[in-house]
Order: sequence, then C-alpha cells, then structure tokens
Amino acid sequence: MGIDERLHASGMRMTVQRRLVLEALQRARHHVTADDIATRIRARHPQIDPSTVYRNLEALEELGYVTHTHFDDRVTRWHRAEAERHGHLVCRSCGAEQEVPIGLLEPLARRLREEHGFRADLAHSAIVGICKDCSTVSSE
Repeated sequence: MGIDERLHASGMRMTVQRRLVLEALQRARHHVTADDIATRIRARHPQIDPSTVYRNLEALEELGYVTHTHFDDRVTRWHRAEAERHGHLVCRSCGAEQEVPIGLLEPLARRLREEHGFRADLAHSAIVGICKDCSTVSSE
C-alpha cells in the first residue's frame, strides 16, 4: 500500500504541505531539523507556516514514513524512514555526524536489555564523542 492509501486508511490525505515535507526530506543530504525543513519549504512557499511542518512530521512519523533522532544538542532531527535503520556517531568537537549500521550497536542493546531490563532504541539517539580526525588533531 502506498503512502496516499495509508494516509487515507488512517483518515488523513496527502496534502500539498505533506508532500512538500516529504520532498524536503528526500532532498536533504543529512538528518535535518524541522526548522531546516520549514526554511527550505518557505523559500518557495512562504505561506506555509512552520507549525504546519511540525504537525506533518508527526503525522508522517505515526505512519512510519519519517523518523527522528536526538543528537547531543537535544534538537530533534528528521529523516525518511525508508533508509535502513542506523545509529549515529556525533563528534563533540567538529559536529560531524556518521551513520553506523544498527547491527553494530545491537550487542550494546542486548547487554542493556539483559543487565538492566532496558530496551534501548539506539536509532533514536546518538553516541557522542570525538571523531577520528579531531582525535588526530588533538594528539599532534
């Protein structure tokens, strides 16, 4: 079932605003904030209110078409859910972000579950540290 049909089945429809949000996410090279999306859309469609972008992101997430991640600055970043689930490494020094396969983080998730009864969703958060390039610079 396509997105239009899924929206309709859930009592929603594909509006111009929803389509613009999806297109902005598709064009984004990295995870983007709702403000970034609103700015991109408003450059061509100034009548679109930022609150409309937020509401549409939440509606699209409920349907599984977008997902969000929280980096260390606590700002929610969005991306299309069709991408393979992945974790995030964020450099505290330069801000670089790197996606890592979720399988790499599964041993951590399993251990947290076994030892603490905690079911971590590691795709919705980031591991913050210092990237290889910044580590090399700081050790020179």
